Amino acid sequence: MGKRVVLALSILAAFAIGASSAKVDTERKISVGNKERKYILYVPEKVSENPPLVISLHGASGHDTDRSPFRTSVADSVGCIVAYPQGDDQFFPVFGGYIPGWNASGESNEDTDFFKAIIKAVDDEYDIDLDRIYCCGFSNGGMMTYANASAASDIFAAFASISGFQLNEFHHHTVGDRPVPFLHIHGKNDDFVKYSCMPVIRDNMVARNGCDPVPEKTVASGRYTKSVYREGDGGFPYVYYEIDGMGHNDFTENTEEGNSALTMWNFMSRYRLDDPCDKTLKWRLNIDAEGFDPRLHNWKVTNGGKTFRFGIPKKENNADNNVYPSLQFDKGSYMLSFETEGRQGDQIMIKLSSLDGDRVLMNMTGEVGKPVVMPFAVGAYGEYKITIVKDDASDRFTSLSIHSTDKDVEAVNCRVSDIDPDDIEEEEGGMLIEIKQDQGRQYDDFTRTKVEPGDGYTAYTATGDLQIAMKMMDVDVKDCDYVMIRFAGPVDGGWHAAFRQGTETVEIPAGSVDFKFDLEPEMLRTGVLPQICLMTLWGAPNPLVAKVEGVYKHSVVEIPGSVGEMDTFGLQADAACYSLSGLPLHNPSKGVNIMRQADGKSRKVLVK
Repeated sequence: MGKRVVLALSILAAFAIGASSAKVDTERKISVGNKERKYILYVPEKVSENPPLVISLHGASGHDTDRSPFRTSVADSVGCIVAYPQGDDQFFPVFGGYIPGWNASGESNEDTDFFKAIIKAVDDEYDIDLDRIYCCGFSNGGMMTYANASAASDIFAAFASISGFQLNEFHHHTVGDRPVPFLHIHGKNDDFVKYSCMPVIRDNMVARNGCDPVPEKTVASGRYTKSVYREGDGGFPYVYYEIDGMGHNDFTENTEEGNSALTMWNFMSRYRLDDPCDKTLKWRLNIDAEGFDPRLHNWKVTNGGKTFRFGIPKKENNADNNVYPSLQFDKGSYMLSFETEGRQGDQIMIKLSSLDGDRVLMNMTGEVGKPVVMPFAVGAYGEYKITIVKDDASDRFTSLSIHSTDKDVEAVNCRVSDIDPDDIEEEEGGMLIEIKQDQGRQYDDFTRTKVEPGDGYTAYTATGDLQIAMKMMDVDVKDCDYVMIRFAGPVDGGWHAAFRQGTETVEIPAGSVDFKFDLEPEMLRTGVLPQICLMTLWGAPNPLVAKVEGVYKHSVVEIPGSVGEMDTFGLQADAACYSLSGLPLHNPSKGVNIMRQADGKSRKVLVK
């Protein structure tokens, strides 16, 4: 073999193993669906052989030149190729017009076609590893990352988002071909893509991925809280960083690596597209897992711990930024399976229905202590809710999951229910505890209504716009599940109530005799309701009157054993006592307490 041939082969070998090459940092153009799109291609000098590719997506109004959120310095150090696509103009109602961004619908569309075209072009030039293609994004790019986890889970091996999840016009869409490894980073001070909405997104992904719902937590004071939701059988993990002091940003040094882009890489690069997983797994969550409180994860638990509900429709006032819990299924055949332990002969009823309740997918009853399979079919994509009713609260799930099937399956140890769980009259239990009506602190320009005591009620009269009736701040709701405003008579239309921080309000329907507000997971977790505010805004009738009989919180704590006789203004009775905050008292203190008598009646009492 001649020297020239040997030299030529040596040069080719050097390029093949990626020992060194000229750095590429240039904007490329590509035709997608008869439209010209562009992206920046970044290839480091020391690119690895058969290199991985990262698709890095900028936020709304951003550009490929932002090189966000994946840093080229990370590409230089690890030898991966990065593509920074340029988003097309999208209409964003929050911005009032068209700006560059991504169509993060969760369905295959022009943007997913764009990413596929980029991948092909880069592969043609650099022979990339098609099992090591990753997607990450910031803000609206993070929304598109979540959307790709559904629409392109057969292309990308793993995903990472910073300060971005689907909201407003892009509702969370979780019906991908497989579970996906996913890492999310979010600032605790982000009030744009709201940090307060993240628990819903997190819980949807944890259940969709079949993860352990109880995370392994690491807290680095002043920097981050890291929650690792370990993969279950056939799934992948979901990792969530909550960053102290961070707002709506595409980069933070407050991660373990001190570099959020490197944190993304270290997570994503652990996975390949051909990693084994259970592609039939669509949802798994054991509501009875040790250390897991369903009430803190968007489940409504009632009937003494026997009834569980998950899935709520979009709220009319959109105070939740169109982020709400639901189960989502594409057209196809499915089966819900579970195993339980408990009393022999007990039954568990499960109903799957559309969020509006118009369509029922399944309403079946299964036997406790036996493996149960409940088949159902979905005619078209939709969002659904699940209702679970146990015969006894002590009956416990050891597993609970939903899988797709490629053929119809037989029901096992179950039957079609002859009862609709929504028609079951629930035993509420617990007790209502009165909250003192007061004017609270006021940090706004609203004026106060006229306040007059009545016979068993307080009358609030508003004589103009922007008027506050009552305002209680930071209400103690430990061990409670809802609060109620009860009126002495049907209330006039025009009144609103506010319970959260900020200006979000809900309208109290005209003619209401009471208004019930179910506490949200964050309120349940902290035990604090930010406010209870009754107000009138613009255009209400003038004058406007509300006669408030009382404001109450519903305590769900179990009634302790009898505390014996007490001298309470001459009342002699066996009773269970509570503090005014709803805590059970085995030895009630002197002074005012809440007492439940043997006949079930409750009243304030003075213990001498």
